Amino acid sequence: MKKKLLVIFMMFTFVLTGCAGASQDNGAASGTSAEMATAKPTLTPYPEPAIVKNGYVHGDDGYFNLEDEVPIHMRAQEGGTCWLYAASLAMETGYEMKHKKEVEIDPMSLLEYCYGENKKEGFFVEGADPKDFGGFSAVVVSALSNGFDKYVLDNAVILREDNPDTIKEYVKKYGALYIAIPDREPSKDGYYDGYTTKNWVTDDQEDYDHAVALVGWDDHFPKEYFKTEASQDGAWITFNSRSNNEYFYISYDTHFDFFPDGDSPTAMSITDEYSDVASYDCGYDKEHSIKKDGKITTANVFHKSGTLAAVGTYSVAKDQDIKIQIYDADFKKCLYTQEAHMDEEGYYTIPLDKPIEVKDYAIAITYNDIAPTEGKGNKVEKIRFKTTSKKGESFVKIGKKWYDIYEKSTLKKLKIKFPLRNCAIKGLYK
Repeated sequence: MKKKLLVIFMMFTFVLTGCAGASQDNGAASGTSAEMATAKPTLTPYPEPAIVKNGYVHGDDGYFNLEDEVPIHMRAQEGGTCWLYAASLAMETGYEMKHKKEVEIDPMSLLEYCYGENKKEGFFVEGADPKDFGGFSAVVVSALSNGFDKYVLDNAVILREDNPDTIKEYVKKYGALYIAIPDREPSKDGYYDGYTTKNWVTDDQEDYDHAVALVGWDDHFPKEYFKTEASQDGAWITFNSRSNNEYFYISYDTHFDFFPDGDSPTAMSITDEYSDVASYDCGYDKEHSIKKDGKITTANVFHKSGTLAAVGTYSVAKDQDIKIQIYDADFKKCLYTQEAHMDEEGYYTIPLDKPIEVKDYAIAITYNDIAPTEGKGNKVEKIRFKTTSKKGESFVKIGKKWYDIYEKSTLKKLKIKFPLRNCAIKGLYK
């Protein structure tokens, strides 16, 4: 049930992360617990406070676990859905840190939003059970940013910097991180006193076959307690959905998926503050977006009445300044203007300083260098990424005039040789 597949989507070509089901016996895969107990010293089971080495006591600056801050819902996965369980825990902790109240998301309920057939565009699995197929964080972001149940994913911050201090900063700021780790060979796992350890250094992207949620760290975790001794003390504390109520201690030597076309660590947050979402896109594709040096302004025209309270879009890089403008549907009158800043790469929901009543209107955003669009569809093996667009939905401003990106004449003006789909701009309503 370990599956990988290259799929062009959003910013990169991603590798789908599938994983062995919860029935897998991690102890059996790595040897019996009795054999390993004789091979390595015994640890005092975590997370109970204990002096473990050099007078170190849990709770000092070298130890952090989100479980001490917010509820952690540990659940055993079904099929190859580790990616949904890791994403759910990231969203739950992000919500709990922001709103100071507990929320629980059923990971399996998200499968229909991500791979279900009852939608016009997005990701579709053909000839396989979606539950066993695997996935990646960008599928979650593209689907849930359009709403699910009573929630909407309002932010998804992507980490591209493989730096331990930055990773720690993200966890404390945003909550649990969705991460992909190398997991092709369970025999590399250690199993001590009821929890699993991993130390596996690899530069082969195909080895990255499992998603977990990073919830903390222990700088003093002894290097000797990995099946293959690590080069340094320290471990990331992660939740591993392959088994219920199990932490997975990952050596600092083991790197996450930071490949340029990989499934990078992502922090996610959700909200129940919005009642509806107006959207044409199902994510975005960096390679098939509108690019030029300097400012680019694109817009979506929506015909949906209500109180517009926020705008959703993507930041293609760190430290992006954008300008949001609300027009009437024919771009003759600007009704509202607001500037915003996006600190990191990822998806953002920007609340309007003053919600505005709308009916037939346009949301225009001015970007730097790249204006995100969802790109063309494609199919690789058993997964199909389908995109649709129509005349009158998405526009680009060239000079002082607005042009429909559905028209071939607009592509010529932009000097773009591939078909454009819709702009990645959403309207969120109170």
